Amino acid sequence: MKTLRLIFAVPLLSACATLGLGRGPREPGGGAREQLWRQAFDAYSHDSLRVAEALYQRLAAEYPRTHEGHESRYFLGLLNLDPRAGADLRAAEQHLAIYVADDSARSLRGGYRREAGTLLGLVRQMRVPCGDRPPGLAGGCDTTTVTRTVTQPGESGGASAAELARLRRGFSERGDTIRDLRTELERIRNTLAPRRP
Repeated sequence: MKTLRLIFAVPLLSACATLGLGRGPREPGGGAREQLWRQAFDAYSHDSLRVAEALYQRLAAEYPRTHEGHESRYFLGLLNLDPRAGADLRAAEQHLAIYVADDSARSLRGGYRREAGTLLGLVRQMRVPCGDRPPGLAGGCDTTTVTRTVTQPGESGGASAAELARLRRGFSERGDTIRDLRTELERIRNTLAPRRP
């Protein structure tokens, strides 16, 4: 009977050893790296773009040959394309190019290889002069110049001085009216307020 139990236990033990109960052997610094990754992704998810960028840069610098460090390059490319974070096409191109080049052997298990390749091509086209861009991207090159003439008070003579005096009178009259209305409102509040014994 013990032999039968042992035969059934051996596959179970080998599965546990292979899977490590859900975890492989801990890499040095793996906990800190994973925590940094979660913090960066959380900041990115909550639109804290500057915080996310700093954390992703730290991941890329400290853990470049890990999955998290590699994926952080993709997110740095995205953040540098985001207008809210001050889009920087040169930095976006740099991060996305590193991401695509590092993932050519697929040893870092990059999950965004296709997206990064598409974005990299788009960034490179956006850096080309407007006349050389493909038709779909040339629409963002509207070079129409809009000019507007602004006339300062006092430039055209007496008409604007009279207009300025009229506006000042109107402003003063409105201020007097508001003051009178506030006084009347206070009088009504005092009349309606319950009297205390």
